[in-house]
Amino acid sequence: MKTFVRKHFRDEYGVQFSTCGDITTLTRMPSGLKGAYRIPDFVTDIGAYAINGCNELTSLIIPKTVSMIGKNNFELCEQLTSLVVEQGNPMFDSRENCNAIIVTATNTLVHGCNSSSIPDSIEVIADSAFSQRRNLSHISIPDSVVYIGEFAFLGCYSLESEIKLQGIHQVTRSCFDGCSSLKKVSIGSGIESVESGAFAACSMLSEVVITEGTKYIGTYAFNDCNSLASITLPKSIERIESTAFDRCNRIERVFIPKGSTDYFMRFDALKQYRHRFVEL
Repeated sequence: MKTFVRKHFRDEYGVQFSTCGDITTLTRMPSGLKGAYRIPDFVTDIGAYAINGCNELTSLIIPKTVSMIGKNNFELCEQLTSLVVEQGNPMFDSRENCNAIIVTATNTLVHGCNSSSIPDSIEVIADSAFSQRRNLSHISIPDSVVYIGEFAFLGCYSLESEIKLQGIHQVTRSCFDGCSSLKKVSIGSGIESVESGAFAACSMLSEVVITEGTKYIGTYAFNDCNSLASITLPKSIERIESTAFDRCNRIERVFIPKGSTDYFMRFDALKQYRHRFVEL
């Protein structure tokens, strides 16, 4: 039985690696690394949390030898605007100059940066794919996307473009939590639920339009959205958790379908806004 000894070393930039047999993992990139960096060809894996908090890293090239990238990478890399997988990588790609990492076989965007775009071929945005990309200001989610993971845009506090969601079945837990520059959200038909904390602490969010098809709004879904002035709700709503709109103190209008005031008064989350119902 062959025994492998794990060895640890670092390169001239202070980037740390470990090797065991045929696997060499980038385990930690120093937070002070500046400018552009190309991961060496001997690297096969990037460990979880290995590239985080690198505030002065601007460009990163991932070679075709890398076949595994761990979770929660590239968070708080506030100057990272170029994220490219080298052509010929059998596992990942950065198609259409998107400045993101995509699992080729499943069309899943797993990691983005502050200047990423989402190609029309993407079907899934993974959990935490854009988490803590604090300088991401604009993003467009194409209709090809059928699922957006939990915490996908958590803490993107510069994100200010209108978010239009269409084609997914749910807005997952804390998906846009802490996007404090976001002003308007449109939730399209076919989206059945807005889960817990989905838009919590979106402090500049002033308008939410939820169209027919949504049945459920979860706990703290819009908690602490203290600029929220207008909500549009469809008749398809079946359940709203009592804390869904906690600390939303500036709601002026709740637009509901004609003749549905009594129906919406059954939800504890809306009773405090009963004098602000507007039937359309």
